[in-house]
Amino acid sequence: MNLEVSTISVPVALSDHSRSRTVLVAAVAQALTIEESLLLASSRGRAEIAFARQLCMYLAHTLLGLSYTEVASAFGRDRTTVHYACAVVEDRRDEVKFDLWLVEFERNLLGKLGVHHDLAP
Repeated sequence: MNLEVSTISVPVALSDHSRSRTVLVAAVAQALTIEESLLLASSRGRAEIAFARQLCMYLAHTLLGLSYTEVASAFGRDRTTVHYACAVVEDRRDEVKFDLWLVEFERNLLGKLGVHHDLAP
């Protein structure tokens, strides 16, 4: 895992939700070596799968600017589950190594989404 993050809000048009979710899920799946289908499954799965899904929901909310309700709809979850997922990831960001990985991951993800960004290192 490669770690780093800063909070960026890049609102995505409603028509882009599906594409953005697809790119986001594919990127998280690849980075954490988990099958994409497991991240979209209705069951919780193993702890590492649940965390990867929580990371997807966190990124959809913080990076893409989607509301909890929009993220919940995109992932087939309840908005309170999205809120919990965001809290879990925020707590993990207290770990310097994870935070550094997440910042870099966000930069790469923004590039894959074609969003131009100007983040300080």
